[in-house]
Amino acid sequence: MNRVLVPLQLDGAAPVLGAQAHRFCGETMGTTWQVIFATPERGVKPGLRAALQDELDLVVAQMSTWRPGSDLDRFNRAPAGTWHALAEPFAHVFEAAVWMANVSGGAFNPAAGALVNLWGFGPAPRYTDPGFRVPDDPAVQAALARSDWRALQWDADLRRAQQPGGVCLDLSAIAKGYAVDRVAQRLADMGLRHTLVEVGGELRGEGLALGGQPWWVDLELPPAVQGAHPLLPTRVALHGLCVATSGDYRRAYTHNGAIWPHTIDPRHGRPVAHGLASVSVLHEACLWADAWSTALMVLGREKGVALAAEHGIAALFVQREPDGRLTETLTPAMEALAG
Repeated sequence: MNRVLVPLQLDGAAPVLGAQAHRFCGETMGTTWQVIFATPERGVKPGLRAALQDELDLVVAQMSTWRPGSDLDRFNRAPAGTWHALAEPFAHVFEAAVWMANVSGGAFNPAAGALVNLWGFGPAPRYTDPGFRVPDDPAVQAALARSDWRALQWDADLRRAQQPGGVCLDLSAIAKGYAVDRVAQRLADMGLRHTLVEVGGELRGEGLALGGQPWWVDLELPPAVQGAHPLLPTRVALHGLCVATSGDYRRAYTHNGAIWPHTIDPRHGRPVAHGLASVSVLHEACLWADAWSTALMVLGREKGVALAAEHGIAALFVQREPDGRLTETLTPAMEALAG
């Protein structure tokens, strides 16, 4: 038995008669991407795959923490007090990230790059590198001092940001979702209405799949402890909807018996340890699904559910209980999708 989630509004898109499914895939941002689209045309428009790769490459060139010379990398290396004009895509994501930081009280923090790097989840040093050591308190405090998003100044009229000195931007928790949105928009601009876009597990579905069905996907669930009762699978109709999931099981390492997940609480400078296993968010824009899932994962179940409910966010929280069970909490907006 599955829980089924269906959008409250349908865009009225008619199924494509005699459609064929086409698929492109590749690599980007240290992960994979794929696009599936339904069209009655037997062939594929020349240059379509290259156009989609261009959208992904643009996000990397502007917002990658891993590519030396990216716009973000140049900002992070800039002297204190200098102003930097941002390209429109970078500016859009930057403004959204700062908004989310304010709304979440810093649980989402675009200036937390120093902390991400310190704990081995950035470009270097990596937690997988030989000799990597868990940081001590003085190192954490030093990184925290460089992670205040409130020190960032933004001039919206001139679309420029000021480097206050030592702040290390990291937009990894929002840029991937934005990339999904850009690819979906590029497909729409080229006349393709029935599409499914996925980058690193984050998805956006538009229109209908073959046979007039919506794009059905299953929400990602954390692995259950052996012997524990499994959670109810949740199937979503991605029809004008996006989904993003943050979890404590994706990237983590063990040190002295403790598990350190890659989700950092930038308010305290340490990986989260409140027992929340995952948060899945449904939203009309993948940028916001991406950002909200990270913010709610950091906040934990109680505060996360409250904030999501306040803003009408459809979210599913999976908690690890002390006895090893996994339990679920759905926000009112998510319950509404279940009818």
